[in-house]
Amino acid sequence: MARGVGGAVALAALLAWPAIGQAQSLVLDLKHDSVAVSVRDLLDRRGFIDALESGFPLYMEYHIALRRPQSFRDRTVWDEVWELVVVYDPVRDRYTVRTPPDSIEIVPDRRRLVARLAQVSILPFDGPPQGEFYYEATVEARMLSDDDVDEAFAWLRGEAPDSGGVKDPGVVARVARRFLMRVSSLPHLQLFGRTPRFSR
Repeated sequence: MARGVGGAVALAALLAWPAIGQAQSLVLDLKHDSVAVSVRDLLDRRGFIDALESGFPLYMEYHIALRRPQSFRDRTVWDEVWELVVVYDPVRDRYTVRTPPDSIEIVPDRRRLVARLAQVSILPFDGPPQGEFYYEATVEARMLSDDDVDEAFAWLRGEAPDSGGVKDPGVVARVARRFLMRVSSLPHLQLFGRTPRFSR
């Protein structure tokens, strides 16, 4: 029972984190028929960097789609999703950037981390040889993974993190988990971008 109370206190601490500003931007730049993608000023406000240096990993998920306009509903021709994770090492005062499946990059200081997160990714065109198209992108940055929130629910139920009690939380718990991620004041945001239409 005491563990459940402790979990409630921990969860309350998560919900009390100060909110961040809205200066961040997603930049999509057409280069012929390829697209360059970058996120600007993510760490400009203290929210993300404070949470990161307090032990919360930063998760960034990119979803880029090539779409083709149609009269009824635009069609997705091609899309790609990738994720990176940033972890702060307080002992060495440096950051680790991980990208699946097993890439690890050591970033020695905050200034270089800012540059790394603003790094441009260029995606070549991968669609039909002719037609009208546009690119659409969503980038989500958050400090909580699904597993982190599962553990928070386990604490509230008084379960040990490795007990296996949240392996399959069910529909209600999944909805509650998503709601928690949205209402939590830990830094989290979604950025959207779309290019003008272009023809080949």
